[in-house]
Amino acid sequence: MTIRLKAVVLFYSFAILPFYMMGMDIKNEKKNIDLDFFAKVKCISNLKEKNGNIFFILRQPDIENNNYSFGLYQLTDGRPVKLAENVSDYFFQDNGIVFRDIREEKDLEKIKEGEQLTVFQKLNLENHEVEEWLRLPARIEQVAWIDKEHFFYTSSDDQNFEKLLKVCNGNRQEALKKQKESKNCRIFDELPFWSNGKGDISDLRTHLYDYDQGEMKLLTDTLGSVSFFEISPDNKTLVYVSKEAYCGKVPDENHLIVLNTATLEKKEWPLFNKASYGDIQFLSNDEIVLTIDRSLEHDKIENAGFYRLNLRTGKLTEIYDGSIYGFGNKVATDIGGAGKLNITFDKDGIRYVTTNVDYAPLIHVSYKDGKVTFLTKKEVNILEYVPYKDGFLAIALVGQQGNEIYLIDKKGNATPLTSINKPLFDEYQVVEPVKVTFTNEEGVLLNGYVLPPAGYERGKKYPAILDIHGGPKGAYGTVFFHEMQYWANHGYAVMFTNPTGSNGRGSKFSDIRGRVGGIDYRDLMTFVDTVLTKIDFVDGNRLGVLGGSYGGYMTNWIIGHTNRFKAAASLRCISSWISHSSTSDIGYSYTYDYLGTDIWKNSDLLWDRSPLKYADKVKTPTLFLHSDEDYRCYVAEGLQMYHALQQFNVPSRFVLFKGENHDLSRTGKPLNRIKRLAEITEWFDQYLKQ
Repeated sequence: MTIRLKAVVLFYSFAILPFYMMGMDIKNEKKNIDLDFFAKVKCISNLKEKNGNIFFILRQPDIENNNYSFGLYQLTDGRPVKLAENVSDYFFQDNGIVFRDIREEKDLEKIKEGEQLTVFQKLNLENHEVEEWLRLPARIEQVAWIDKEHFFYTSSDDQNFEKLLKVCNGNRQEALKKQKESKNCRIFDELPFWSNGKGDISDLRTHLYDYDQGEMKLLTDTLGSVSFFEISPDNKTLVYVSKEAYCGKVPDENHLIVLNTATLEKKEWPLFNKASYGDIQFLSNDEIVLTIDRSLEHDKIENAGFYRLNLRTGKLTEIYDGSIYGFGNKVATDIGGAGKLNITFDKDGIRYVTTNVDYAPLIHVSYKDGKVTFLTKKEVNILEYVPYKDGFLAIALVGQQGNEIYLIDKKGNATPLTSINKPLFDEYQVVEPVKVTFTNEEGVLLNGYVLPPAGYERGKKYPAILDIHGGPKGAYGTVFFHEMQYWANHGYAVMFTNPTGSNGRGSKFSDIRGRVGGIDYRDLMTFVDTVLTKIDFVDGNRLGVLGGSYGGYMTNWIIGHTNRFKAAASLRCISSWISHSSTSDIGYSYTYDYLGTDIWKNSDLLWDRSPLKYADKVKTPTLFLHSDEDYRCYVAEGLQMYHALQQFNVPSRFVLFKGENHDLSRTGKPLNRIKRLAEITEWFDQYLKQ
């Protein structure tokens, strides 16, 4: 065949290829995102680097066993290589990796019977063999290592059990027996008496211990409780945060304590009145960086500030007040977050992850003048990071993809080092959000987004769901959100925005004390009005609304103030500030934060801002969904609103998940997460698609 003839054949081959593919079976089209898509996504966390080697944890829902699997991995030639199973946290020790894991059945049985036990396993990095490294008769939580024979740790201790021990003259087996006999009896004598995800915490304290060559010494008061702690680079100083000894109501403020690790002498640093200290990092052996929340002192909602404290001279220097760029990534997602975010530093300032409007960048704040420099680009949402060479390693969500590990260079460019979730996402029809801007009543230009129905036809109208985030100091961004993508693949448009009170625009914007149910409600309605004006595929006659936690409160509030929505789903909600303030694990402080009062000072205001007051005005068919171990928004909140709608003959349904808590949609049992999403979708289908 001549060269000319070959060229002609190739030309026509490529020319007719698109027409041929158009006539092929649609099996080449991408799949629709389904109810259990989240279970296919791997969550990357606990990113660490050692001698140029990269390690991390992979977590994935396991539908078959209805739980989650965890594993320790190393990045080798761009591929994740599993090193060990059942690892959720790990430490570098003695040229190996140490992690907690109970592997003996007899040990598991002891723990079931109430025994305290922690077993550390050690992974040899040369042959990848795992062997038991250290066994202690204690429930170890945080650890600050000096070496295997000497370290500090925290352990949560039940004071009720300690009382039983005294009654039983120190006989632990007898005390365990008595505890087991009374397991069906719940005893509360403190506030808060329970905590979401932890259960009963009345009389529970987190103590600090010194482990030295087999001896364990309690370092804190039996009625005090420790939270953050960090050890200096030279291992000579331990700094921790403690609540002083208390009975009854837990103190709001905490205290900063410095401990000499050799002599065990302690010194308190009372830097501010009614402060809350946290997020401690050592700059050097004598100096720390920490966050200090002064909202109690200032009596308003505000971000914590960043400070330097010289432990030798006592000099305290404010680096940045946090007024605009607070600490942490608050952009919501339901496909898994990462581990602990740290403050790091260079010679000129500190670095940390913040929430900026609707994404989470890494920023640098100068010691000299507080100048803020963005170290990553807008499309990159940082979940976790560590300094690496001339830049950073980061776990991040970029666009509508699952999380991957990226290399961030000096210019903020993000280069993916892994492809753990990308092949999965490439198979499915992931919808890109459409940005919608609007100006609220205070003249603030706000962002909102609409996910179009997957494969929507121009000129056709589709039902739409307004999705309201929790918080209210949370935020929605442009990162992947499974439930929203599922609805978009199920024929819905999905609308979401960050009304006044949200994170990402500074302390002034997020402080809506006394205005809950006011400006935030009007922001949401203005956003919906703007969407109906600007987005032609949204059917204004087929609108649904839902939200969880604060979003559940707003859903309840909305259906009592407008009938524009044809269906609603109120998830882990608040219906009455009066009952919420007295049942939630954070109710007494949360109610004051957002209403500025309590039942005894101004019950009229609390009732006026309670959706339950307006339940007799509701006409919207509403689904209520709750968990029986949700101690953040107690089940009574959903039941009260459901009871009212039933009384007024409004179509309503109540779904209660057993053994789940406030975090069902993010960390609940996989089968319950599927059931939850199915119930919500079927409810909207019934009223918006008929």
